[in-house]
Amino acid sequence: METELATQTEALERVKAELATQVEAFEKAKTGLIDNVVDAYAVGFEDALAQVACKHPEMDVSPFAMSNGVVDGQIVSRRPQKELP
Repeated sequence: METELATQTEALERVKAELATQVEAFEKAKTGLIDNVVDAYAVGFEDALAQVACKHPEMDVSPFAMSNGVVDGQIVSRRPQKELP
């Protein structure tokens, strides 16, 4: 009985180690995908700004940023404001 229990425990430990390896691989893949999406978004945003600047060279595009949004007709930062001490 103890031998069977030890064998099952060893088998479960092997499965646990395999699953931990898979989780680590999935986490690395997830991080890579997130980085790719962020990069694609940034490139697309910069391309859009370049197109606007090309068609309207007199326009100042400096207020535009990926981290900005529009609230009540105004361009505002979506980044949380840090409180000063």
